[in-house]
Amino acid sequence: MNVNMAGVPIISEGVYDFCNNSKQFMFICATISNKVVLVHADLNQTNTQIIESSSFSFSSLNTLKLSKCYLSQDFISNVIVQSIILTECNIVRIDSPISQFYLSIINPPSFQGEFKFSYLNKFGSFEIIPYVTIGEVSVTYVNDLKSVLDIEYLSLVSNSIPSFTNVNVKQLNLYVSDYFSYINNDTSNFSTMTKVEKFGLINNSTIDFPISIFNIQNSIMTSLSIGGMLNKPNQIIELPQNNNITELRFAYCFGEFSINGMIPFLSLPNIKTFEINGGNFPNETNLNKFSNVDVLTISTSNLNLKLPKNNFAFLDLSNNMISGTVDSSYCTMNADSLNLKVNNLSGTLPSCFSCFPKSSNRIFALNNNLKFAQTCTTIDVEIYIDRENKRLIMWGTDIGLNSQDFTTVPLFGWEPTIPSYRFESSYYFDELLPSNGMFTVYFSSIKEIVINLNATQSLPPPKCYRECNIGEYCDTNSLKCVCAAGWSGDDCSINTNIYVSSIDSVDEMGGDITLYGWFSNSHDNLIVRIDNQDCPVIQNTITNVSIQCTVLPGTGKKPLSIQQNGVSWSGYFIYETSVKSCLNGCSKNGDCNINTGECICRSGYTGFDCSIISGGGGNGNGGIPSSNTTVDNNGTTVINNQKTSYQILITKLIEFDVDKNVIQEYTLDNKWLTEIKNTDDNNVNNNNNNNNVYQFSQTLIQSLTNCTVSYTVEEIKEKSKHYSFAGYNLTLESGSIKISVSIYNYQYNSFLNNLQLQFQSSVTSDNNDCNQQDTDIQNSNNELLNYITIKKDSKIMQARFLNRILSDGRSSIITSELVSKSSDSVIIGLNLPYCTNCIIDPDFSVLVTTSFKNDCSESERPAYLIPVVVVSGVLGVALVVALSFYIYKKKFVENQLSKTLKKIGTQNS
Repeated sequence: MNVNMAGVPIISEGVYDFCNNSKQFMFICATISNKVVLVHADLNQTNTQIIESSSFSFSSLNTLKLSKCYLSQDFISNVIVQSIILTECNIVRIDSPISQFYLSIINPPSFQGEFKFSYLNKFGSFEIIPYVTIGEVSVTYVNDLKSVLDIEYLSLVSNSIPSFTNVNVKQLNLYVSDYFSYINNDTSNFSTMTKVEKFGLINNSTIDFPISIFNIQNSIMTSLSIGGMLNKPNQIIELPQNNNITELRFAYCFGEFSINGMIPFLSLPNIKTFEINGGNFPNETNLNKFSNVDVLTISTSNLNLKLPKNNFAFLDLSNNMISGTVDSSYCTMNADSLNLKVNNLSGTLPSCFSCFPKSSNRIFALNNNLKFAQTCTTIDVEIYIDRENKRLIMWGTDIGLNSQDFTTVPLFGWEPTIPSYRFESSYYFDELLPSNGMFTVYFSSIKEIVINLNATQSLPPPKCYRECNIGEYCDTNSLKCVCAAGWSGDDCSINTNIYVSSIDSVDEMGGDITLYGWFSNSHDNLIVRIDNQDCPVIQNTITNVSIQCTVLPGTGKKPLSIQQNGVSWSGYFIYETSVKSCLNGCSKNGDCNINTGECICRSGYTGFDCSIISGGGGNGNGGIPSSNTTVDNNGTTVINNQKTSYQILITKLIEFDVDKNVIQEYTLDNKWLTEIKNTDDNNVNNNNNNNNVYQFSQTLIQSLTNCTVSYTVEEIKEKSKHYSFAGYNLTLESGSIKISVSIYNYQYNSFLNNLQLQFQSSVTSDNNDCNQQDTDIQNSNNELLNYITIKKDSKIMQARFLNRILSDGRSSIITSELVSKSSDSVIIGLNLPYCTNCIIDPDFSVLVTTSFKNDCSESERPAYLIPVVVVSGVLGVALVVALSFYIYKKKFVENQLSKTLKKIGTQNS
């Protein structure tokens, strides 16, 4: 076998007992199907004879390790094992498909020839790893793939960048030689790495920073690591924003990779992990460009600045010249997340570190001017028994950096959730808990501190380890206070928000517009673009709440973007249509208001498109059936007409990001607290009608502040109510029902996000007479209005949505959408911008079609309008949002509404 077999028992000539020997590190056996077989072999060749593939015909062998070996040319293709690891083995070439799932060739003395990508094993791993230098490795990689190859891990040594078209790999490492650096230097094939998830580029000599990797079209790459020296950039590097790379790492980055002694990046959009080891950045004065980075490492880089407040999840600034003092913002970290060794820090450490010098030395060693306090008096601890989640929570102040800083009796294993503030133990059994709830905690501080406490009397820990300030919110994942959207700085006190809440409209000819919102007090490099064209900003019109620019002619809905101070916001702008069309041309039964797109129906007709004949007799004697409207305690409005029922309820409030990902979702139905009161003047539009008002409310728990949602049902009793909305005049008839929803003080997770208010309309029926029909749901729109229609059993519910909003008192534009529909229900979403006070105004109506028959024996007769439901509303952040449904009745319908509402009031009083 040409390998060192000393100490292995010989069964016969050339036959060895691998499973009964003294070299257990070389051979591992296992019992498979009641038979002891060899599964692992680790061998070192002692001569230069060629090892043939027939030497390893073990059907059970799983892993084969060979060192300093000489292999036959067919060895890799013919030895059938799951894994082969070859160290310093002479592999001349590979010219046939690889049979192993994992093949590792470490520091080959030579490896040459042509290697085809079709040789790779699907879903497997293949690596060539050089040590310090690349030996006689001159391989030409041929991408002969005709379809996508999925592979877990690929590591290659090359003199050039091969094509990676159709290579779908989770981790790709590419070692490039001096030949690439000095002669070839062709990076065009970077553009083929569209299906590379993580990429490591290791270079023997100095190369340019590969900025083209950030411009690969349709790339899935999330991580880029560069090992080796980089050339001095010609100018500061500005990374593009439209890519998925969130991790950027540099290793052994010694040399001239800097601009004027600073890290040569203007900003780091999308980067959450940044690491650089080695470098020369003595003139870097702050870490502001890393404000969006969570994991930061800048070590051994001559970094010479004052230690800022901590806003990182992980920070390594070791082996630099960092000065200044350490404040309490670092108390949430330990040696697993903080490394400040070998620097010039001074002053006295906060008590969270001073109380535990042994653990703290792992963080702050070799800062010669840094001092520890001589006493520890700040430890305060509680233990809470969380029976619901079967865990123990130790919380308080200065309770240790890691679990080696204390022990508890009874003994439990503890893991730090937030060092110094919170530890948890999932090793939870009721029988291990002391019956009297008493615990003793022994702290290995400057001097041992012993605290006795009763866990049965402990309060649950706070949501975050401390009270969050304005501009901060409690991150429920990390349990730390972090900067809220649009707030920055060490203490999150700088408001850098920009957002647009409303825009003046112009027609297709374009012109001057005003954008309202928040634009901060600094306007460096301000750019406004509409439809990817500059909207020139009118000078001397820029304030922190408004910007004016001149928009070019156009039509329809166009993308809008604003950039300044390195911050961007995106939304849309809609050109006003000067002449608006009406739904179905008003069915030739009305006149079209070209300013609003609303139909003004002639006498005898009604409906949004004037398609319904109005008028007729009362209930019975051939008349149409009347309706009964109720409002139940869960906030649902129900319109009953014979055996057909329409339900209208507000279901959800959802916060979306710019990519329409759900950031936060609140379910609103079935969570209302009921409060009913009658007033004479509690009207939204100050129209005193002696109306009854029924109120519901609920609270949404958020990080910075709670959000109050109020839901109001108002009866329009005695006379019509006229009001204007966003420049349009509306009327509510006597006997109507108005349902309002207000959302006050909503806290957005980002100023780029928006809200969607969803409500559901559904219909149920027990009808089995001649009026029975399947449910039909349709939608249509014009330039200003969107319509939803639900037909059931010769009855129609219509919904109309105005694409206008009063945002901070100014008319602006919103959109509505059909979120989903089933055979008997529809969910409508109203998309609301980031704003402080928004008002919206959709409406509903319920009609009876011409095919309705009161008596199934009668002939066809005209249909008549029954209840009408109109919805308007107010939305807000800081904020009031109201959505109202109004239910109309014509004089020929018996007014059951007042009786029903009074009955509700009596039941709830």
